[in-house]
Amino acid sequence: MKVGYARVSSTGQNLEAQIELLKKAGCQKIFQEKKSGTNRANRVELEKALDFVREGDTFIVTRLDRCSRNTLDLYKILEFLKNKKVEFKATEQEFDTSTSTGKLMIGLLAIVSEFETDLRAERQAEGIKSAMARGVKFGAKRKMTEEQVIEAMELQKKGEMTNQQIADRFGVGRSTLLRYVAEWKKRECK
Repeated sequence: MKVGYARVSSTGQNLEAQIELLKKAGCQKIFQEKKSGTNRANRVELEKALDFVREGDTFIVTRLDRCSRNTLDLYKILEFLKNKKVEFKATEQEFDTSTSTGKLMIGLLAIVSEFETDLRAERQAEGIKSAMARGVKFGAKRKMTEEQVIEAMELQKKGEMTNQQIADRFGVGRSTLLRYVAEWKKRECK
């Protein structure tokens, strides 16, 4: 049996092109998911696919990086398939895992894929650092302004309202209110 596995990294990406190629390759069953390929952990559909394949089956992906972007993980997957006597193929990359040359090609492609992932992470970190230097703020928008925090603290001092009632008044959770008040007090003590 030919068993396919399709993967994209984020929910904004589309699996259809991979699924079409896997069907064209003759896959009778296709597992698919939207998860990062840098780590095998939490890739439920990959684990289901690996568990599903039996001796004599062929495990098919469109490209090596769809299976894994981590060299060690890829080798572990390939070793697992080899021990189950399952062939491994990529529709867009020609190689034969039963030959030394084929194994070398898989290794080289896996290393290049991991290198690309590392470069992408470095560029992203550089972009974040540059944006922060320009004053760009990251993270969620503040839920309370400074004026609201001061007003909330005044309401607390009066003691006429509970913290929950004050939080409700400002449209935030009680823990959010208490966190902002604590941050304000800590900042004022400095």
